[in-house]
Amino acid sequence: MTKKILLVLLCILSILFTGCSGSKQVDKASIAETVTVGEKDGKICYTFYLLSSSDTPVFTSVFADSFEQACSKAKSEYIPNLSLSKLELFITEERIADKTFKSDIKYISEKPYFSPLMYVTLCDENLEEKFVNDKKLPEQVEEHIVLLKNKNKDISLDSLSIFNNFFSDSNKEFSVSYINSEKEIKAETIKINAEK
Repeated sequence: MTKKILLVLLCILSILFTGCSGSKQVDKASIAETVTVGEKDGKICYTFYLLSSSDTPVFTSVFADSFEQACSKAKSEYIPNLSLSKLELFITEERIADKTFKSDIKYISEKPYFSPLMYVTLCDENLEEKFVNDKKLPEQVEEHIVLLKNKNKDISLDSLSIFNNFFSDSNKEFSVSYINSEKEIKAETIKINAEK
């Protein structure tokens, strides 16, 4: 009888003292909602905008040659608890799209922790500086993309569809959303040649 009581006590104590050592607390995670890709001083810059209760945008910029490299560098050097599973927008400046866009989409599409419903879009070079100052801008961009998607039922604008179109033999070109920020934010579609 005493052996059973001792065994039960040991089990209870081991549960109390060990806890969940390998878990990641949600309140300590840095959740990225938007990533913008631009060029600063001739280098590619990936900016991770994080979920925050602050009134101003919380972000970290990382210089890298690809999104894969930027994610690795961000996690190891700047944001150790970075979570990309809630990423909703991936926005690349049109002027550098030839350098990064297709390889970044390929990387996103191969990793299971990215949402296939994430919106991947191109933008003009003025949009990124507006993101730094306006926390509500990602929400506005997403609303415009949804409106664009609803107007054009035959166009699919999420990352999984873009990935499928990039590597499809039948598609020589496909549509992607483009965010124009000259006077006000508005979305339109542009054609991309899949063979480039």
